Amino acid sequence: MPSHTPAGPETVARRLVRLIADSQAAHDAGHHQQGLALAEQALAGASAVGEPLVVARIHTLIANHLWRLGQFEPSVQSARAALALWKAAGRIDEQCDTLCLLAISFSEIGLQEEALKHATASFELAREHDRGLAMGVALNRIGICYDRLGDSIQAESFLLQSLGMAREHGGHGDRMLALNNLTATAISAYYQAQLRADDEASQQAIQRARQYGSRALSLARRHGDIYRVAVTQGNLGEALGLAGDFAEARALLQEALASAEQNGFRAVVLRMRHNIAEVLLREGRNEEAIVELTATLQSLTELDHETTRMRVHSALHRAYKATRQFEPALLHCEAHHQIEMQRVALQSKAQARLMVNRIDVERALMDGERSRLEAELQRLRTQQLEAEKELLEQRTAELHRETLEDPLTGLANRRHVDATLPLLIERSRGQRQPMALAMADLDHFKQVNDRHGHAVGDEVLRTVARLFGDKTRARDLLGRWGGEEFVLVFVDTPRETAHEICERLRSAVQLYPWDAIAPGLQVTLSLGLAVAQPSDNAIELVERADAALYEAKRLGRNRLVASSASS
Repeated sequence: MPSHTPAGPETVARRLVRLIADSQAAHDAGHHQQGLALAEQALAGASAVGEPLVVARIHTLIANHLWRLGQFEPSVQSARAALALWKAAGRIDEQCDTLCLLAISFSEIGLQEEALKHATASFELAREHDRGLAMGVALNRIGICYDRLGDSIQAESFLLQSLGMAREHGGHGDRMLALNNLTATAISAYYQAQLRADDEASQQAIQRARQYGSRALSLARRHGDIYRVAVTQGNLGEALGLAGDFAEARALLQEALASAEQNGFRAVVLRMRHNIAEVLLREGRNEEAIVELTATLQSLTELDHETTRMRVHSALHRAYKATRQFEPALLHCEAHHQIEMQRVALQSKAQARLMVNRIDVERALMDGERSRLEAELQRLRTQQLEAEKELLEQRTAELHRETLEDPLTGLANRRHVDATLPLLIERSRGQRQPMALAMADLDHFKQVNDRHGHAVGDEVLRTVARLFGDKTRARDLLGRWGGEEFVLVFVDTPRETAHEICERLRSAVQLYPWDAIAPGLQVTLSLGLAVAQPSDNAIELVERADAALYEAKRLGRNRLVASSASS
């Protein structure tokens, strides 16, 4: 009797290996519809193998394909399924990667809080297990989140840290990714500066974009990744166009377009055609831009991401408006607005569904935690020593807090400020980021105590501290310097922004309804502001702010004076 190999589990396993490999190859080539279909076939047959790590790998592939296709909500669902399996298997690197994928998916949906939570979780997990490269990738994702929140300064800071980690632990591709995202963030900073009519900041941002983009493209070419070469050419080409180097920008974008068309990178093709048209618009070649944009719009299909369609409609609106063809300009403006409204509605529904899913997950986690706590409580009832230990630890924590916190206002005390300020100055100097310090003093505070009593004076101090906390950021350092004097340290903050914050604080104190605390009570605030100079130490910075505060008092109080060295 002839023998034959049965079509058993081994054959199924070999087929799974082939499907997974083919799906990964499709991902690397940018063929995500094909890769998704292959991964879904693999998932359908994975139950026959019964290997959780294989299922986790397939879910991860599906999540990545869906993300590339702009289907962010199903990408989140697949990534969550993968993450649960990676956690159960204790696979640290895969957990870090999947958390980062969840972060950028949540960011695209508009859930920036969720995005930052997952990116931060990836960073903490990588740091706990000394995974330097994974830490760099997580910092990269955190930077992207801040960029989408409109904080390009924070975004660039995190991305520069990511670049440093990539240099230390990664290869060409990791450095290229950080530099490419830095290029995009610097371009965002350019547009933000344009909205503020800050020409100097605009020029600085676009110069940084050119530098980052040139280095990213050099690395991409050295790495030999055709897709990444095209993407980095697109970002650098956009930066060159914004800088006014139109011929060089068009040449680079045309090269990227040709490569993307040859290799089937459809999303890159559409982006390059749009970028080329934007360069033509900046050159004043509006009719040529209209031809390019119209052809691009006609080539779009239902599968293309609505963001691309919105950008093309926006550019056509501006092009027709520039040629005084107001009817088609209005039509494209309305089309852009309609897509934006649809996107907001779809985004809100996705957010709601994901939040319901999150609540269900958190409820299950809370039930598990409740069971664990009940068991722990039963154990502690038989171990009085544990209760005493907890009380001791709690008291130790309270004593530690008392050494750093002003008991009346809850702000940092003088000791805390003295210890922290030199570190903030050093970090500002090392990262070349601006920092400002203000000394604030309540005007005629002795009269408040004399007329209304010390209880009212204490309530005034507490209220002012709350106002300061409400109108500053969590990362700023707020301290009570002594008596009615406060110190405010604004990290990563240029002089103009610090000046605006101080004016808001002064106005908030002046306009507060102090009558609610005591009839006839009036409180105003004087401030002295100093911006950290490269050579400053903590003492010098405080002295300059204090001198400016003295000048504010001399000029009549209830005002802000900036140190001359800060102007």
